[in-house]
Amino acid sequence: MWLYIRQLIQLVLSPSRGWEDISAAAQTPAEVQRSGYVPWLAVTAASELVPLWYSPGLTVWAAIESAIAVAGAMFVSVYLARIFLDMTLREHVDGGEVNPVRTGVFVLYTVGLVCLYRVVANLLPAALTLVHFLPLLSVPVIFKAARYVGVKTDSVMAFTGLAAVAVIVLPMCMAGLLLLITH
Repeated sequence: MWLYIRQLIQLVLSPSRGWEDISAAAQTPAEVQRSGYVPWLAVTAASELVPLWYSPGLTVWAAIESAIAVAGAMFVSVYLARIFLDMTLREHVDGGEVNPVRTGVFVLYTVGLVCLYRVVANLLPAALTLVHFLPLLSVPVIFKAARYVGVKTDSVMAFTGLAAVAVIVLPMCMAGLLLLITH
């Protein structure tokens, strides 16, 4: 899990270098999911309990419901994002063939970034407006991932838009929907 977290932070600080290191690690999506994403998802869910210390109106049950909803949304979002990208990326990648290994790793890391922003938001006791814009930090990471995924140079912007919908908007909407249902 520590390699995964280190690479997430590196993606935020230096997206190009982060994707180079992820490529050099040559892990399969199953390895990334098992050793990085799922434990990070557990940390993300546990972070939903942190507001209990600084939000007097929050009940333990509501925090547990939030943890379950966020974990479920992020877990399902990986698969939905993968399906969405598999259906839409064919015309944007070199050779017309989507590399399933690289696409899977890409999705696991970029949805992991959304989880990272959720953890940061839960650790801050004040409702800062800036926190709501943290997912926008994923856009340069997605843009720099184009080479890693094998996107044609003339399709980088289309890839960035499609991937942003798949790995930022979809997980956030899923989490919002599940949180709305649970509360």
